[in-house]
Amino acid sequence: MPEKTQRPALTLLVALVVAGVAALPFLPALDNDFVWDDRLNVHGDPQVADAGPGSVREIFTSSHAGHYAPLSRLSLALNALASGSPESSEAGARPYIAVNILLHALNAGLVFLLFRRLLPGGKDWSRPVWAALGALLYALHPLRVESVVWVTERRDVLALFFLLLTLLLWLMAQDRKSRLLYGLALLAYGLSLLSKAWGIVLPVILLVLCWQPLRRKDWSQCLLGLVPFAILAAIFAIVAGRAQSEEAMASLAAHGVIDRLVQAAWAPAFYAWKTLLPLDLSPLYLLRFDYSPWSPVMLAGAAFTIAVTIALLLMVKRHPGWLAAWLIYLAVIAPVSGIAQSGSQLAADRYTYLAGMVAAFAVAWAGRWACACWPKHSLLLCLGVTVAIVALSPATVKQTRIWKTDESLWTQAIAVEPDHYVAYFNRATTGSRQPLEDLGRAIKANPRYAKAYAERGKVYLNKGQFDAARADIETAIGLNIQIAGPFNNRAIIRMNDGNLEGALADFNEAISRQPSLYEAYVNRGLTHQRMGNYDAALADYTQALALVDDSWQVYFNRGLLYQNLGYDESALADFNKVVALRPQFAEGWMRRAEVHRALGNRSEAISDMEMGLRVQQEITAQRPADKR
Repeated sequence: MPEKTQRPALTLLVALVVAGVAALPFLPALDNDFVWDDRLNVHGDPQVADAGPGSVREIFTSSHAGHYAPLSRLSLALNALASGSPESSEAGARPYIAVNILLHALNAGLVFLLFRRLLPGGKDWSRPVWAALGALLYALHPLRVESVVWVTERRDVLALFFLLLTLLLWLMAQDRKSRLLYGLALLAYGLSLLSKAWGIVLPVILLVLCWQPLRRKDWSQCLLGLVPFAILAAIFAIVAGRAQSEEAMASLAAHGVIDRLVQAAWAPAFYAWKTLLPLDLSPLYLLRFDYSPWSPVMLAGAAFTIAVTIALLLMVKRHPGWLAAWLIYLAVIAPVSGIAQSGSQLAADRYTYLAGMVAAFAVAWAGRWACACWPKHSLLLCLGVTVAIVALSPATVKQTRIWKTDESLWTQAIAVEPDHYVAYFNRATTGSRQPLEDLGRAIKANPRYAKAYAERGKVYLNKGQFDAARADIETAIGLNIQIAGPFNNRAIIRMNDGNLEGALADFNEAISRQPSLYEAYVNRGLTHQRMGNYDAALADYTQALALVDDSWQVYFNRGLLYQNLGYDESALADFNKVVALRPQFAEGWMRRAEVHRALGNRSEAISDMEMGLRVQQEITAQRPADKR
């Protein structure tokens, strides 16, 4: 183990400088928008978007979107409280991205401290210099961009912050035999796992560190000290597994054991290659529908991983440190390598946010070793790595701009992989100027892509092209009967055809597949209302409002139904909501006026009628200007 740090003030100053430099290439991302899953993890998380007094308890007792990461969700909720709702705030994503960048900068400083502690001892200048260069090489690499500038990946930057604190505190505890430091390390580890469960590999990392570079002899004590960390890791592994949604977790039937094993062996080679040559980076390296573990690329990657492992095992007596670093790298990659396949990605840049430190440390260690062997060339060696870091920075800046909007993001994915059917689908569903063309390309690239047929059917439906819509919707249902959307849209077509019984059956099918599908409850309510099933219609409208409580249209529909049934007090409550949510809707004022009149509230009725007429006149007055 290296000797105790000297001149802590100077060390802290260098760490702060490293942190400041690490933030610079990411600052252009402050102009970026919310993208991709931000709609699900920020806008679509009620405990984040509408944080309130009860949010903290709900955050810590529930998962969201297949993840149990309460501390990350809490940090996003605090962002929302400080800057306003993510949907209504003029600042947009800027405050959220700013916090991500700040956390990444702090992580870079902590990486410097960690590298300085782990590099071989010596009182010369090269150890802190190489620790700083290694930290900057890690922090400024383009592969870091996804974790830093994507708001959803607050999980990465926050979890790594606490994981780095864990490692530093644990190493200090080993040096000083301090129970306090050990306890603080355990606490920091718990906070990391509460931010994201990827830290479950830490016990393996600590075990390897006990071997190299600590060279512990008291293995019984070492293993005993790792037991609390292992217990925490096991608990959160179970929690993470339960939180993972069934849709996100690929089934063994779809992606079998051999597929997963080859993918897991290929992944370390892929990330090593992208670290060495960060070109053609993509937000989604697609796990294709026709994926084969026997393709030359997959087999070459797996062969590389196996060959490196065997070579380092043969060299272990002479160079145990290299094997230790490789084992840590494999351990960190393992949970995201495909063994527990989640989602449609074959790999992801964000998966290197932790693993990338191993490669950076290897460079720092090699530089430190080379300086010791060839002291006369030390300055040249440092200059060479500095040039490499400076050369990487423009690529990092460019990568931040790729994450600016959904369109730029998925256009980049298509540029890397021209037949990327998921990228075409995602671009089509996030404001594409040519959705039908993008969906057509998605279907051409993957003729069995049910979601693309379903979405194209929806686009045709909105355009009033019912025959084309019906054909695509039927195809989507035939390819994947579990998707709820096509049933909802086929039901709308049946409603327009007058087939209310068929529409009702389809709405029931849609809701049974996705009980949170707001549109299906609204449409089923309309169907029940047309069929005279008024109680069922009221129940559906009420359920729709339980899912989306600011829909003035549903309040209006339910208010009309209450009014027709003679439930004037209930109708008044709904029309109150309508005029509050949509004051420029003249019909809302007029309907409320009718209810006030029925209840004997004459002055309120007159006031509402006058307001409704005024709004109607304003709208009429604006129409000629709109036409011009």
